Amino acid sequence: MKTLSSKYAAAVTLLSLLESSQSFSSTTRKNRISSFSPLQNNIGQRKQTSFQLYSSTNDLDKLKAQAAQIKLEAEKMEAELNLQKIQKIESEFQTLDELKGKDLSKKQNELKKQIQALANRVDPSLLSSFDTLFNDKEEKSNVSEMQVQSSLDNSNSNSVDEERVTTQTNLYANRKIKATITEAELTSAVEYYTSLPKPMRQALAKSIDLDETMAAPAIIVLGLYELSDSLSTTKLQSLYQQELNPKELIVDMKSISDKNAVFGKPVLKEPDDPFNPFRQPDATNMEEINSMVENFLPRQTRKEGTVPTQPEVEVFTTQVLGKIGKDTWSQSGPPEKISGGYLIRGSMASKLKDDGDALIAKLDEAIEDLLPAAWSEKYQVSYMTDPTPQMLEFEEDLNGAAVLIVHSKDMSPEQNTLLSTGVSSISLFLAFVFAIGIFGQNDTIMQRLQSAQGQLDYDLTWFNQLVSPFLIAIGITQASHEVAHLAVAKKEGFKITPPTILPLISLPYMSFQNRIKTSPKNFSTLFNFAFIGPLAGMITSFVFLILGLQMTLEMNPDQVTYAPSIPVGFLQLSSLGANIVDYVLGGGDGLLLQQDPNTPVILHPFAIAGIAGLMINALDTIPLAATDGGRMSLALLGRPGHVAFSGLVYFAILLYTIFSGHQDIFLSYLFVTSFTQKDLEIPARNEVDQASLSQAAIALTMWCVAILTLTPTN
Repeated sequence: MKTLSSKYAAAVTLLSLLESSQSFSSTTRKNRISSFSPLQNNIGQRKQTSFQLYSSTNDLDKLKAQAAQIKLEAEKMEAELNLQKIQKIESEFQTLDELKGKDLSKKQNELKKQIQALANRVDPSLLSSFDTLFNDKEEKSNVSEMQVQSSLDNSNSNSVDEERVTTQTNLYANRKIKATITEAELTSAVEYYTSLPKPMRQALAKSIDLDETMAAPAIIVLGLYELSDSLSTTKLQSLYQQELNPKELIVDMKSISDKNAVFGKPVLKEPDDPFNPFRQPDATNMEEINSMVENFLPRQTRKEGTVPTQPEVEVFTTQVLGKIGKDTWSQSGPPEKISGGYLIRGSMASKLKDDGDALIAKLDEAIEDLLPAAWSEKYQVSYMTDPTPQMLEFEEDLNGAAVLIVHSKDMSPEQNTLLSTGVSSISLFLAFVFAIGIFGQNDTIMQRLQSAQGQLDYDLTWFNQLVSPFLIAIGITQASHEVAHLAVAKKEGFKITPPTILPLISLPYMSFQNRIKTSPKNFSTLFNFAFIGPLAGMITSFVFLILGLQMTLEMNPDQVTYAPSIPVGFLQLSSLGANIVDYVLGGGDGLLLQQDPNTPVILHPFAIAGIAGLMINALDTIPLAATDGGRMSLALLGRPGHVAFSGLVYFAILLYTIFSGHQDIFLSYLFVTSFTQKDLEIPARNEVDQASLSQAAIALTMWCVAILTLTPTN
């Protein structure tokens, strides 16, 4: 019986120590309580952050601290009471030698029941040892009692900075004692353990053969510390997975033998192959969760120093959802850390009638009223579909369940001004080269330029006048594209960056890339912003093409002498543009396009600018990443659907480029896109309500026009 007495003496000592402890550093926790690390890899590192909480949060923390103190006091009182009971039983146990016969048997049974009741409250694993104890008592043999040793080093030596606790339970009597841990370390480890989700606490307790509901947290923590070297990551992960998904143990009557089928023995599902590229991501592995999130959300959402901390998110859940949750968002669980922010699961209030815009409006209003301005200046809440692996388990919607995500409000791209300026300068230079190149097959102009060079005549005003119509037309085409974007952004109240001109071989340039800096209202707004630019550019280009072809037909002999031209091979790159030119100039019989690809076709500069503009805007409509076509696809399909669709489009273009032999445009297009369009667009405030059917019809029409424009004639 010294075993129980010593065990509870240790427990009382530990609980007493808990009262005076203050802190536990993350570094010490990592070094000392190393047995937590395997599961920390599954749920992510818990970071200690310094955050100036608001007054309401301070009150909440005080209440939590008081509750924790009361809980510790209760545990201490219970332990002391149990200790008194054990001491009483010990004294009665010593009198057994004086009893014989029925009195001895009766007294043994009474004591056994009392000890069993206490053991169930302390450590059920002791019961088997009690049976041995009583059996040995009856046989008057030597009894090997279970040992629980506890010692408290109260040395007053000045070389010791703080008291250190050494505790060893009967479960670990044969193991080598590790270095002791300080009372502050133990206290914070207990606090950390009790703050973990219940499945994780149960898994940790089971890993050392204890019951989380029976054993005191301090005993479990000490056991984990003593056994940390023998705990395997595989075992911990398996126990944790079983706690999370008890249904993983299933009875598969087809895959077990007849004998097992008769007895109904459960069969454990085989774990997923980690090297299988088609396996479902592990919803308990933080690394895989963040990897999936980062595929769906751009890098701007996780810029260093802008990601909200857990205390800042808890301010929102406590002060906003805690007060108006029944009218907005009923939270179903604690905030979950993901790359770039926190995810809050739950459901929208029925009175909002699945209106995501109304939900965001009410949350913004509450944030403005209930939280300090500093919070709303730094962070925002978006209504999105689940970007984690749990999305794959949601059967009602392929995009996953609706969730709230708290993330940084600062999502402006990190642009290198020097690099952006350099790329734009190169693109403009290539555009001028293209403009000069359309006169390269005009012998009259080339001879005059060579003559001027030989005579050192640098007055090229006459040549600039020839090039200017093309540059003006292509400039107006792109200006209409950008102005349309800017108008929608200004109307809807979000900001965009100045454009960067992207280069492309075979065309004047590839595109003007502008990025969105602040979140659009919803997917419908994002779609309007995306489609209006290419649409305006295509319409303007078509107008210049028709006008240029008409002016080509009206050119006099002098104008023809100085007219630019493009080879038939360039015309053949666009089925739509080539057939329009053939219909207007050749009557549509196809003879114009059947000539040698190097044969020049004389056209007015406006017509050449119109064809080039059509192709440039068609390229911008391709649904890849964050191009205008990609934004349209994102608004229609959601993030998971867009990722899959854009991936298919990319590989389809790549295969077409490789096997068709048409590498003039697409090869350089894919190369540039791989570097400049890697990320998706930043989150809209409401991404659950997708674009309308009318917008889907617009997108399909524009994609069909783009296909016709970019498909070669041969």
